Amino acid sequence: TLLCSLSGCPRATFTGKKGKVSGDEVLNTKFKTSDVLENDEEIKQLNKEISELNESNSEMEAAMVKLQSQISSMEKNLKNIEEENKIIEEQNEALFLELSGLSQALIQSLANIRLPHMEPISEQNFDAYVNTLTDMYTNQECYQNPDNKDLLESIKQAVKGIQV
Repeated sequence: TLLCSLSGCPRATFTGKKGKVSGDEVLNTKFKTSDVLENDEEIKQLNKEISELNESNSEMEAAMVKLQSQISSMEKNLKNIEEENKIIEEQNEALFLELSGLSQALIQSLANIRLPHMEPISEQNFDAYVNTLTDMYTNQECYQNPDNKDLLESIKQAVKGIQV
């Protein structure tokens, strides 16, 4: 059998080289006590910063949840307002059609009745005619002479059949 010499054996070479490491090299490869303490303080500082960031994130998340809730509430209110506005618009449209029908009926009923100092009622002078009629009925004491009494009675008879 062949015997390995100490210098020719790979294990012996490794072991021999391992034994040749100096004390300075050992100190350089291991942490010094001051380095460990500095690293420990850095780790504590990092942990503190992580804690603060987590707390800040939690606060921000809570604020976001609150903000999202407010936005949802506002969107819901806006949707309700839009629906209410749509209903009001439909009601206004119906009222406008009804008013249009009433004004046409009034124009037809009063077409042959002339108010003093006015042309016969038409769409063009409708507002002025209605204002004059309103004034006549609210201030009837000013229209007490027989001609005006007859005119007021004629107007009453003319509009009597209009359904409001």
